Amino acid sequence: MDNTQLHILGSKTFYSLLKEIDDNQSIHFFDKINRNYLENISEKDVVRIVFPEKFSLADIKSLINLNLPNVFLLQNDQYLIKNKLKLSNFNLSLSLPVDFLSFKEILKILIIKYKFFRKSKIKIKDYSIDSNQKTISKNNLHAKLTEKELKFILILIDNNGLSKKDILEKVWKYKFTLDSHAFETNLHRLRKKIDIIFKDKNFITEKNSLYFI
Repeated sequence: MDNTQLHILGSKTFYSLLKEIDDNQSIHFFDKINRNYLENISEKDVVRIVFPEKFSLADIKSLINLNLPNVFLLQNDQYLIKNKLKLSNFNLSLSLPVDFLSFKEILKILIIKYKFFRKSKIKIKDYSIDSNQKTISKNNLHAKLTEKELKFILILIDNNGLSKKDILEKVWKYKFTLDSHAFETNLHRLRKKIDIIFKDKNFITEKNSLYFI
């Protein structure tokens, strides 16, 4: 299937069946979503298949609130509605019953989905940028980015220390001779947005006519 690890949380039977049909896959079983488990979640390739009714509602909320791109709930149809749970765009819910023989193919899709979302997540300083959702986040605060703002930031991350000329050409495809206020206008709006939401006046800095993040 590939070397992605699977964490089966809450169903020993389901774990055993998966091991039976694909013993080469790295599959681990957990019967607790405790503080130790939550604190040791890393960025490595792990997909978590969760049976939420096996855990307390508080544990499930703690897991969902981490906003990981790799949490998949297997649950009864009314579980989310009954418990007023909201999954983010990074998570997926599959309703039971699930045809187990076809679940291996479903799992491949889940892993592809996870890797797509993970690739779209970028860390810079203390911020998390989601290029798919066009958002920037820090300390549970979130800001929506325009297409140009996102491209502006990503260009600086990939080529930190760019001139106005370089940024105009890379973001707007403008030649430097073109008389345009696009750069100044977008830089001002982006800086203002970051300052208002995150209280950060130094997200984009300038030194010797070069711009940095």
